[in-house]
Amino acid sequence: MMNKRTFLRNSVYLAAGSPFLLMGCGKETAKDNSTVEKPAPVPTEKTPYLDTIGLQLWTVREQLEADPETTLKAIKDLGYHQVELMDTRQAAKILPICRDLNLKVNSSFMLWTTITGRWDLVPDEKEKFAFESVLDQANEADLSHLVFGYIQPGERENLDAYRKLADQLNEAGLKAKERGLQMAYHNHNFEFERMGPQKQFPLQILAERLEANLVPFELDVFWAAIAGVDPVGLLPTIKERVKLLHLKDLKPKTEVTTTLDGIPEDAFQELGDGSLPIKKLAKMGKEYGVDYCFVEQDQSPAPLESIAQSIDFLR
Repeated sequence: MMNKRTFLRNSVYLAAGSPFLLMGCGKETAKDNSTVEKPAPVPTEKTPYLDTIGLQLWTVREQLEADPETTLKAIKDLGYHQVELMDTRQAAKILPICRDLNLKVNSSFMLWTTITGRWDLVPDEKEKFAFESVLDQANEADLSHLVFGYIQPGERENLDAYRKLADQLNEAGLKAKERGLQMAYHNHNFEFERMGPQKQFPLQILAERLEANLVPFELDVFWAAIAGVDPVGLLPTIKERVKLLHLKDLKPKTEVTTTLDGIPEDAFQELGDGSLPIKKLAKMGKEYGVDYCFVEQDQSPAPLESIAQSIDFLR
């Protein structure tokens, strides 16, 4: 799993033919009075996915490393029904504990380099292995979803690089499908950097070129929003292509960016404390046929307290 560093200069300009709506932000900030205003709570209406709600384990990475049994039990006791692994290589260690707790594991991130082949960009990886090994790990863990979650800057320098990536992902997605697995592409903010003479979003290229049945999206609403893109406007434009959602909240007035450097840690908020209409997005996901939703908070001084607050908000 890569280190998550930390996002598009906002504009009200919409490129010709672009399906993506930009947030109505002020000067280089994402704020709570934009098109993604926090809606008034509706206490009588149940938030969907509560019976399957998951947690991306990146949120509790340090706690998991120190004490996996206690951490996973805490996740289960808080009311989460499943976890999403950071890497398929975690499965052998994590799965036995999860099974004892009746904590489901349906989805996992994977080492992207097994698809792109750019081992020169990950010098810390001591062992090279093939994508087929990832598929083996996923099958052994009885996963349903396999998530491609990152590419290095050297792999995304222009739109042609994204076109090449889409072709590689389609090939990998077919191999996964033949093994009973659903691939998915998880976005960050850099897929919303305008590139090329037509100032297109790379995500637009991916949406056009990826085979929807082979490589749909795991849409991370935080990363779209911090890039200046309204996830409420974005989701309907790719609704046939979204099978997983990452529910994350964004601090109001956070500066928008498409780079991963310099993001303040408090940009990542507990659900309900930020500017995004999380419950509305979950309801939209349900309407559009999203399989699972995962809570994630990349940075928190007290992750277990944060995930407790987030699931309480969803209730």
